[in-house]
Amino acid sequence: MADVCIGVVFQQSVATVWGVLRDFNSICSWLPGAQGGAIENGLADQIGAIRRFQLGAGGPIIREKLLALSDRDHSCSYLLLEGPLPVRNLIGEFRLYEITETGGAFGYWRARFDVPEKDRATATDQLESLYSDGWTNLKKMLGSQATSSAQDK
Repeated sequence: MADVCIGVVFQQSVATVWGVLRDFNSICSWLPGAQGGAIENGLADQIGAIRRFQLGAGGPIIREKLLALSDRDHSCSYLLLEGPLPVRNLIGEFRLYEITETGGAFGYWRARFDVPEKDRATATDQLESLYSDGWTNLKKMLGSQATSSAQDK
């Protein structure tokens, strides 16, 4: 079993970051290259919801099933149903923690999955890059919202 985990520190509060991540279909608003997001069944906050999006124009389709969503723990987990990597049984999870000293948030994005040994390095490198790019873009997005709000006052 392989494991990828990327952590990040946000200046914004857990509530602010969770306000974006909680929507299982919001991934296209902050993950670079993700587009055309839709929930295939039910609502984005219902266990069992399946989100579908594409990575880049003409790129691969990704389908993921919501397994758990906790407002108390500020966490979300999902199962990869379809994607371009040669992985099986990928369970992904976001989780946020309050940084009491600063009022910011610490978040991690983790995936555990089975992968043939010959594909392990490629799969882990691609997921690490994707998760890192996602966190970086979300930080920029939230930072620009905070800057805009401050300028409006």
